[in-house]
Amino acid sequence: MAPLNKRLRVSLFTAASLAGAVAALPALAAPQILAVASTDLKLPVTCEKGECTVELTTICLQEHRASPNIGAGYYVHGDKFFDLSGRTATGQEISLAHLPLEITAARGHNAVRLAFRDTHLKKYGPLEISLSVPDNLSLVPLPVANDVKPQTEEDILLATGPLREAATRLVDLDVNKRDAAELINQAINRLPWRGRASDTERATVRAAFDDLTEKSGFASGARDNANAVVNECYDRTMAGSLSFRACLGSWHDRLIGTLNTKYWKSLGAGS
Repeated sequence: MAPLNKRLRVSLFTAASLAGAVAALPALAAPQILAVASTDLKLPVTCEKGECTVELTTICLQEHRASPNIGAGYYVHGDKFFDLSGRTATGQEISLAHLPLEITAARGHNAVRLAFRDTHLKKYGPLEISLSVPDNLSLVPLPVANDVKPQTEEDILLATGPLREAATRLVDLDVNKRDAAELINQAINRLPWRGRASDTERATVRAAFDDLTEKSGFASGARDNANAVVNECYDRTMAGSLSFRACLGSWHDRLIGTLNTKYWKSLGAGS
């Protein structure tokens, strides 16, 4: 058996090492509250490998807080909610608003992912599922343990009230970017969530996008911007590791990032 003084030195070293490791852990702080962009067009919800998903455009309402990590959980604040519905082969519309939705950050503060298990749909038979976002819907991060800077009631009221209204006004002023981002998001949500789309899937999405753009009712500037992005991403991702969906997501986030910076500057906070 080791002498007592040697065992004591080892114990003290171990305790100091553990204390240092704990101190080195990153402090947890709640990420930004997000504004979800309202939709003029219904978004398609796609089901793949037992999970149904849709990606939504978001804007950060709190410039001083950190962007959410991928997978960070959120919940809808207030009494507004998504309009989730399914259409049967006979054209009957079925409300799916009761389904439990998991809301997580998809790409920083520029997009969130909504998901639910397709087992909830089996009793309805085949459905064409879509989702719409109403005006002024906000997302608050789910509370986490050991949060050193949680979202207080005052933080939430400020972000979802006057700051949310300011974001809505600013985004509505730039119809071109807003509508172009919505059109691009339509294409994003028609592509597989995981991996690369097949040549057939890519061609189908491009054809559907062309038809959707023409029927959208959006101004020519927004349609032209969105078409240019879709065409460039289609050509760039014919080969290589970059997927069609990832390319579209990158361009979508540039558009939304520009709007977000304008919003922060309009509050006098800068970017």
